[in-house]
Amino acid sequence: MFLLTCCCREWENLSQVDVRRMHTAMRLNEVIMKKSKEAKLVLLNMPGPPKNRVGNENYMEFLEVLTEGLNRVLLVRGGGREVITIYS
Repeated sequence: MFLLTCCCREWENLSQVDVRRMHTAMRLNEVIMKKSKEAKLVLLNMPGPPKNRVGNENYMEFLEVLTEGLNRVLLVRGGGREVITIYS
């Protein structure tokens, strides 16, 4: 199994699952930077927070890694319900 070798001291206490999530965020950030480096605004679907409270402390760090180096980012999170009006 591949584990990220990281120089960040904050990551030393992360579980193996959290390290994989951070590695995924880093790789996704690299792709976004490659494809959208010159973009004025980057729109991203905001990953949902952890369902249990155990992973809450790493959620903001995950979002920071995901958006690192991007000039302007708008994280969009839906409520999971469609709204239909009479005008639709």
